[in-house]
Amino acid sequence: MIMKRLTLIVTIAATLATLTSCIKNDIPLPTIQATFTAFEVEGAARAPKIDRQLQTVTVYVDEWTDPRSVKVDSVAFNEGEPVKASIDFSQPLNLSSPLPVTLSLYQDYEWDIRSEQMIERYFEVEGQVGDADIDYINHRVVTLVTAATDVRNVKVKRAKLGPANLTTESPAITSLTDFSTEQKVDISYYGKTEHWTIYVVNSLSSIEMKSADAWTRVAWLEANGVAGADNGFMYRVKGSEQWTDLPDEQITASASGTFKGCLKGLQPLTEYEYYAYCNSDVTEVGTFTTEAEVPLPNGSFDDWHQEGKVWNPWAVGGTKFWDTGNKGATSVGASNSVPTADACPANPNGQAAFLETKYIVIKLAAGNLYIGDYVKTDGTNGILDMGREWTTRPTKLRGWYKYQPQPMNIVSDELAHLNLKGKNDTCNIYMLLGDWDAPVQVRTNPRNRKLIDFNDPKIIAVAQLQSGDVVSEYKQFEIEFEYRSTSRKPKYLICVISASKYGDYFTGGDGSLLTVDEFELDYDY
Repeated sequence: MIMKRLTLIVTIAATLATLTSCIKNDIPLPTIQATFTAFEVEGAARAPKIDRQLQTVTVYVDEWTDPRSVKVDSVAFNEGEPVKASIDFSQPLNLSSPLPVTLSLYQDYEWDIRSEQMIERYFEVEGQVGDADIDYINHRVVTLVTAATDVRNVKVKRAKLGPANLTTESPAITSLTDFSTEQKVDISYYGKTEHWTIYVVNSLSSIEMKSADAWTRVAWLEANGVAGADNGFMYRVKGSEQWTDLPDEQITASASGTFKGCLKGLQPLTEYEYYAYCNSDVTEVGTFTTEAEVPLPNGSFDDWHQEGKVWNPWAVGGTKFWDTGNKGATSVGASNSVPTADACPANPNGQAAFLETKYIVIKLAAGNLYIGDYVKTDGTNGILDMGREWTTRPTKLRGWYKYQPQPMNIVSDELAHLNLKGKNDTCNIYMLLGDWDAPVQVRTNPRNRKLIDFNDPKIIAVAQLQSGDVVSEYKQFEIEFEYRSTSRKPKYLICVISASKYGDYFTGGDGSLLTVDEFELDYDY
């Protein structure tokens, strides 16, 4: 009898264990990536780079900030989510090496925080030909001097390889004279020592052509010469007899002898010849061919068609270049970016784009127009692909606009610290050239927001107009592109036109009105 009871108990226990093992939690945890949305530090030289794919934060600090003790001014994570970090950001961070941090939000996400110090470095000697080649990764300096310079007796005019007033040199660089062989120097700062090697080498010529970069109506030439000498460029259309000496006012020169010239007024798709000179020395003759002059598609904003409630800024059956946020706006209201017959004086018989910021049921929608595609609506937010393929390099953006700003009556909690409420709204027009490999995706959902980053290293040039002024009658504008590099060639063109500067944060003035017309690109200075 006892054995039967024991057998029964064991059987029941085994059955319960089996049943328990079959019970599963069918409610999955949310899969939201825990991410940094802001990271500001004291002594920042420029905005940080937050890479959500690599899960890294890179801060760029000035040369007077000790990377062993970086103070965090502010840090932010996914809005509205209970993100926890494994370190205390109220305490200074040691960023002399990558600092690992775990962000926890339903799951753990491993991030690295890194610092990059922006140090101005230079090395200049008498008789130098062009700028020194300073390799701060391998700690090497190579500088060229004229053939007549005795490398056994070189005068160092000035040198700086570490932070100003915080660096110890052993030996002092300015005490060195004999560069017949390389010189070794220890550079110490912030608790570390770098072992540098310095080379001074005779150049066969006092002039060296570095680069020639041809745009459409502009070309950039760069050469190494001798500081204080008669340095310049000559150019002509290939096959013509007359050479043109580039005027001095179109040449900029460094203290070490490197000089750069801007050739203006060139003809598109034309081959030119050029050479550089330093006193009586000249380089070999080189050639370049200018690029085509490409107009901005539908920059007149004449072409539109309507599909249901959605107004689209291209003709039926035409090529799509621009798009709007109308697909998102019409999910709960009407299109707020539409054509208007109120065209500018340059083309009074055409159409213009009328952009209105509206409060639509639950949130503010800024009137907008941009180069790219509206991908889809994410709840009440948008996912956009910004940019079209583009390879030419314009110098200016021209156009016409009118603006009737309203006081900003709707302000996101994210921007509450800016004290925007009640201030006049601001329109925003900007154009970017960059060497992205694909369109730049923009997400306005606060949980995974991704906006255009003006510090993106992929950006080559920026042209921007922002204004909160009332412009009742059409006003013509001209904004020049600020190029961060004259040698990099773009792959994509982005343009955004918004009736409310903070529209991506659903912040602005209900009823702000922006009208734009006749956008065009200029290719000369």
